Amino acid sequence: MAEQHLLIFTRWPEPGKTKTRLIPALGPGGAAQLQQQLTEHTVHIANIFRQQTLIKSQVTIFYTGGPEHQMKQWLGNDLTYQSQSSGNLGDRLQKSCQWALGQGSQKVVIIGIDCPGVTPELLQTAFTALDNCSVVLGPALDGGYYLIGLTRFNPDYFEQIDWGTERVYQQTLAKIVQNGDRPYNLPALPDIDHPTDLQYLPTAFINTAPT
Repeated sequence: MAEQHLLIFTRWPEPGKTKTRLIPALGPGGAAQLQQQLTEHTVHIANIFRQQTLIKSQVTIFYTGGPEHQMKQWLGNDLTYQSQSSGNLGDRLQKSCQWALGQGSQKVVIIGIDCPGVTPELLQTAFTALDNCSVVLGPALDGGYYLIGLTRFNPDYFEQIDWGTERVYQQTLAKIVQNGDRPYNLPALPDIDHPTDLQYLPTAFINTAPT
């Protein structure tokens, strides 16, 4: 197992079942297309990071909405794949972190695919920060977070959080401080979750029309 382990949360881009909060603006097909683009972009960034870093790093896709062989055909056979567990987002984050640390990884960073502002350099900053602290957070402009990095498992960071609200980052930060940790904060970046967030999409992304 690699010392550094990057976990990417995503799902198979099935119309009507992904990026549902963007369906009013993009339609089911457009929302699914954007999900596909964001996922492919994030995996591309992860692969660049893995190639550039001097420390052996592993990338695991935590997926839902499709079988593993379908995910591999889409995103490649050189990545590790794990099916997301049941439960809310906190349950799934908790179990994925516990799994990665249990495999022997010393540093675990978890991201979704909603933040196109994540770069290889930012991922390197997150992993490097874990040399001197046990938690790294990347706050999102909507009050959530786009990245969390850990060197040890603590289920408290994922429990009794109002997932999907603007309170996620502050509640998580409070839990971290209550546990005696001082997290390293990355720059705040926008997530692409709601129609108003589409203004933050880079020009490289296709301007998805409603379908």
